[in-house]
Amino acid sequence: MDNIYVLKKKKLLYGPYSMETIKQKGFKETDLVWYEGLEDWTPVKQVADLLVFIKQEQKGQQKPKTFFEKLFGFLN
Repeated sequence: MDNIYVLKKKKLLYGPYSMETIKQKGFKETDLVWYEGLEDWTPVKQVADLLVFIKQEQKGQQKPKTFFEKLFGFLN
């Protein structure tokens, strides 16, 4: 598992990352990963060796709204 690729929610591909980089960055629970040996993109929570690197999101903590979310928030 030398190089790990990460597919984010918005279909953006990142990587390759080394295990050292993964230890620093971590994963979101919704990330898909692929590395040599996996048949297809796999949810990170289904790869036992990578479970320890999933960041736990704080409940009740909201991410700040982007400029466009603030500007067009009335459309929701």
